[in-house]
Amino acid sequence: MKPQIAPFGDGTIVLRPVEERDLGTILDWRNRDDARIWFKTSARLKFDQHLEWYKSYFERHDDLFFLVEAGGQPVGQCAIYNIDQNAGSAEVGRFLVAPEMAGKGYISGSCAQIVRFGTQFLKLSYLYLEVMEQNTRAIRLYTSNGFVEETRSSGLIRMGLNRDRAS
Repeated sequence: MKPQIAPFGDGTIVLRPVEERDLGTILDWRNRDDARIWFKTSARLKFDQHLEWYKSYFERHDDLFFLVEAGGQPVGQCAIYNIDQNAGSAEVGRFLVAPEMAGKGYISGSCAQIVRFGTQFLKLSYLYLEVMEQNTRAIRLYTSNGFVEETRSSGLIRMGLNRDRAS
């Protein structure tokens, strides 16, 4: 069962847990050709596949998926998952912006908020992510939020952030 997480943000954006009613919107964003190429599983998903994923996601206690809103409207998504309280670590990712909202800083803001959530609310000491090495825009975003490259393998870069580097 998922923990109850109150919406949080920075005054411009609010992150709130994804709900079933959001699935159509986030599936449309994810299935865009210019977005899905950056996912490890880049095939188009059907709604029933997405719904099955959501149902299994909802049973995991170590995975928190957020809808990003600005002015009450959905503008993106992000997540923190593989949360391991014993190790003090978690992975962040699933960053995606609504196509009409690209370039407005919403994903940069959501990255900063998910880092703050992980390090301050969850009290994790280490966050990490994987990004395709060709995704230079995302790499710049992650670097600007304190992540540093740790390793490269099979076209993926693993980046990490220790709590002392979190803003």
